[in-house]
Amino acid sequence: MSFEQSLTKSWYRKCGWTWGLTPFLLLTAPIVHAKRKAFLKHRETTSYQSKLPVIVVGNITVGGTGKSPMVIALCSYLKEQGYRPGIVTRGHKRELDTALLVTPQSTASEVGDEPLMLARRTGCPVSVANKRVLAIRALENDSDVDVIISDDGMQHYAMDRDIEIIMVDAKRGLGNGQLLPVGPLREPVSRIDAADCVFSLNALPTLVAKQPMFTGTMELTQLKHVIDDRQQVLSALAHDGWHVVAGVGNPERFMETLKEQGLPDQSHTTFFSDHHQFKRDDIAGFEKVIMTEKDAVKVEAFAQSQDDWWYVVAELSLPENFKQFVLGRLAQVTELKSLRYE
Repeated sequence: MSFEQSLTKSWYRKCGWTWGLTPFLLLTAPIVHAKRKAFLKHRETTSYQSKLPVIVVGNITVGGTGKSPMVIALCSYLKEQGYRPGIVTRGHKRELDTALLVTPQSTASEVGDEPLMLARRTGCPVSVANKRVLAIRALENDSDVDVIISDDGMQHYAMDRDIEIIMVDAKRGLGNGQLLPVGPLREPVSRIDAADCVFSLNALPTLVAKQPMFTGTMELTQLKHVIDDRQQVLSALAHDGWHVVAGVGNPERFMETLKEQGLPDQSHTTFFSDHHQFKRDDIAGFEKVIMTEKDAVKVEAFAQSQDDWWYVVAELSLPENFKQFVLGRLAQVTELKSLRYE
């Protein structure tokens, strides 16, 4: 078990070993509270105020909660409603640190795995920068964008925001409810009540929130080869011999989803850290590999046609009440922005 896996296991247990790190909260808790307080007090002067509506899809926990599927689904729905969304993101572990617009010729090493995946799946402009304000400014110069969606960035307070959607893993919830490093929280549980809503995949989390809570269904829709147009039916997952590879924040949820589609329980797994920079040696010894779409955009750089390497495409279905909630909030924000900047 890696150190990262040991941390995660402890965070989501009642009596994990990380409780021994409680003295560190004397350092981390004041910093977290001071950062939030400074944002609220000096919001108008220290946070970048975009003329476009900014929607943040983020979380208050470490690890995967379904942010990228939400961004994809939200972009698709807003486009159906006549909006022209653009996406800003940091682009973890990319080689360059300058602000970039993702293009069809971009690679995962240049712009990051999630930005490349988001650009391909949504067809929307995607801007990448370590500082999201720079990414927003790049999109503001794109006349084809009228609403900005930030993939993560909930705690990036240099970027002002108009709508906050907090993603929560329905099964794991908020773990032991403690801030890092004792628990998985980037901000205290009370932070949820300052957001516009809470969203989780496939079920509602067991938590109490003042804000509306929504849930949507996450389903696998396709099984595709890493570098060509070949596809398999999803029922092929039920065959023996698959080796599951994942470099994502919550690989256990990925495994559960695969098993729901028939993946045998005894299937072999190899999990890496989130945003792992794959090399051919990482998976070359496995005959038949299944991975996430986020991993596939990196693996395609060295994959060959004869490799039996596949990835699954997942789709998040947004419930009607959530769609109407977002449209209502977006209409309010758009009106306020137009009055302020006309």
